[in-house]
Amino acid sequence: MDHPLYFLKRHAMRAAMTFVFFVPAVSVCPVLSSAGESIEELVDKGEITGNVDKLFEDLEELKQKPLRINSADPDELRLLPWLGSSDIYELVSRRKKRTIDSIDQLAEIIGRRKAESIAPYISFAAEPDVREAKSLDEFSGSLYSRVLWETPPRKGIVSGNYAGDNYKTYNRLQLAFSNWKLSIVDEKDIGEPEFSDFISMSVSATDLGIVKNLVAGNYELNFGQGLIIGQGRYYTCGSDLSGNIRLSSKRLSAYASSSEYGFFQGAAAAIELKPFALTAFCSANLVDAIINKTSGIITSFDESGYHRTLTERNRKDNVTEKVYGCNLLYNLESSSINGKIGGTWLHYDYGTALKFLGGIDSSASLGGVEADLSIGKLGIFGEAAWNDKPGSDRSWEIGADYEVMHGVKTLVALRDYGTGYYSPFASAFAERGDHADNEKGVYAGLNVRLAENLSIGGYYDWFSFPVLDDHCQFSSAGHDSRIFLTWKPSRKVAWDLQVQHKYKEEQKNQGTTKYPLWTALPKITDRCRLDCDIDISRYLHLRAFGEIKRAVRKYLAGDQEFYGKLIYAQAAFKRGIMDMKARFTVFNVEDYDAAVYVYEDDLPLSFNMGMYNGRGRALILLAALKPWKKLTLAARFEKVWYSDRETYGDGNDLRLTSSPASFHLGAMLKF
Repeated sequence: MDHPLYFLKRHAMRAAMTFVFFVPAVSVCPVLSSAGESIEELVDKGEITGNVDKLFEDLEELKQKPLRINSADPDELRLLPWLGSSDIYELVSRRKKRTIDSIDQLAEIIGRRKAESIAPYISFAAEPDVREAKSLDEFSGSLYSRVLWETPPRKGIVSGNYAGDNYKTYNRLQLAFSNWKLSIVDEKDIGEPEFSDFISMSVSATDLGIVKNLVAGNYELNFGQGLIIGQGRYYTCGSDLSGNIRLSSKRLSAYASSSEYGFFQGAAAAIELKPFALTAFCSANLVDAIINKTSGIITSFDESGYHRTLTERNRKDNVTEKVYGCNLLYNLESSSINGKIGGTWLHYDYGTALKFLGGIDSSASLGGVEADLSIGKLGIFGEAAWNDKPGSDRSWEIGADYEVMHGVKTLVALRDYGTGYYSPFASAFAERGDHADNEKGVYAGLNVRLAENLSIGGYYDWFSFPVLDDHCQFSSAGHDSRIFLTWKPSRKVAWDLQVQHKYKEEQKNQGTTKYPLWTALPKITDRCRLDCDIDISRYLHLRAFGEIKRAVRKYLAGDQEFYGKLIYAQAAFKRGIMDMKARFTVFNVEDYDAAVYVYEDDLPLSFNMGMYNGRGRALILLAALKPWKKLTLAARFEKVWYSDRETYGDGNDLRLTSSPASFHLGAMLKF
């Protein structure tokens, strides 16, 4: 096997020369603007694990109702994914001495880039200002609609295997008065016959005396570190140490997203009787289940949300998921220790036996304890959970983060997820077992701010699976490591470098169908990416990005090695009521294991992670127009030209072209 450094030596110089060709030499231009790290950039550095659209929607809500930085409690501050435990500790400590009144004062505490990143979501007012107080007695709302279609259409559309038409729609209506809010969402995917294939509705209220949050309809829950319930873990393995491990989403929130899986339907309430906080919930939600026709057992759940073919439509809402339970916390506040300790209990029932419960039971109970404490600059967090079926087992995670000195932050976490543990609602930090089962691991991360404009960080995650897979009933171990470097030579130029090395095994039949030979197949991934952001002026922003990826599969017959390379240049222009972006991409990827994933701008509140496999070029054009301060119109066009194929996709998703395209239109009205 080639050493990772040989991989970089062999390929990095050629890619770097190509990359530099795309980057305008404008670093010496006068400083006209500065910007922090956007949420899109933060998420793009990690791996997507959940419904990121929901994260975008939560942050958009914070823009409308910013957090008051001088009075927000630590749980509220954790909603800002840029902030770690030490940042929150420093903020709370500083504001006890004097209020924080400006971005400059905030930058002295958490650094310039983080301060500029969270600026759109915070307020320096100690109490609600006149405008905010007035808005509590006013009626407000928004209507957001999107439509997308593809050209040429998919084979399923042409042949009639898909029952619907060649367009996707999304509509969201939100109405608010005082502390009450109504949200209605309807969505239809390409090929689905019903105009409103998915409908979500919720009514929520805040600050009703001791009832701090009340939701009827669809809602999300997040407790502890997600070992029992974690419906708001969005990304992991990024440059944000705390965000990689900790589950920081709201404990209870109304659900107003288009994803058709990962929420409850019923009622929930968060009640506060200091120092106690209780969240109680019940749900009866229809879900799509894949049921074995012979045994009648639920073998898995279909989380795609697609209802296009007869098979997909027959499994739509075919099982009722009943859940009820509660979470109780005790809040600690003293001169030496702050935080919360508590626990969760829930019971669920699907009415049909589950494969995950031994194919016998349809219901089970889960219980657990959690803690999140701050002792000076030391943050300690953890959760332990257990189930009663199919056999009593437990999973746990514990971690600590600490600021060793100003600008030097560390985080260490241990996890041990039992092979017999199962929660349908878990979203734990894991390499593979996001349901918090069949995995052990040790994570260690470090982030160092060498200067105001230079920081370096990284992590090493060792993991093992007690049982590799169904045909390989033995243990397997691997590791994942990344290094992140950010340099801002001026307030208008930023460079970001990421290097990754990963070793992981997967089960593979290296024999034949007649004479199978199941083995652990080692897979090695080396990756290097570099991007540069430049503010040419207050109106024009340029971005260049390049990535090289090597994937090695070590078969018994010999190694197979594949490469993926991608580079793009992007220009963004914003002035007055017009906002425009254009991106041109060139890629050459030899195999799916070497595929390159990059974030792509889309319409407001939409997240799109593009996956590039094959060889070709791509163009994305995006425009937004704001003819009125309460109306936004947006459009997106994307086209890819493949040079290594004559068709795109397969099966019902086959498109008879080597250059597929899509159009996306949207409009948002606020009133």
